[in-house]
Amino acid sequence: MKKSIIGLGVIVCLAVCAYFVFTYNSEEKVALPDSTQVVDHESINREMSLITMEVMEGLKGNDVVGDITTDYQKSVTIQTSIKSSDKNADALKSDIEETVNEILKSEELKSVSKVDSYKVIVDFK
Repeated sequence: MKKSIIGLGVIVCLAVCAYFVFTYNSEEKVALPDSTQVVDHESINREMSLITMEVMEGLKGNDVVGDITTDYQKSVTIQTSIKSSDKNADALKSDIEETVNEILKSEELKSVSKVDSYKVIVDFK
């Protein structure tokens, strides 16, 4: 009788220990994606910076271009000093859109993931 009680006690202890070991290990696995996300954020920031820098460089001679913002895998927005009432507004907008689309297809941005997904937005003043 004593042996069976001791045996049962050992089994219960092993079960409790196994529970804590597996619970502890599963918490460690949950922590791994957080460190992966840090790497992803770095990669995202690098890509957005690269796009912004290339677009800035490509449009630097254009005196109506202001701020350039990038929304990851969605859009590149170019703020301009163009007034929507200007008679050349549509032509200038088309020129800027065409230039930015060419930049997005350039060799320098081949490393950017889903570069084709970016929409070019040109905002008037």
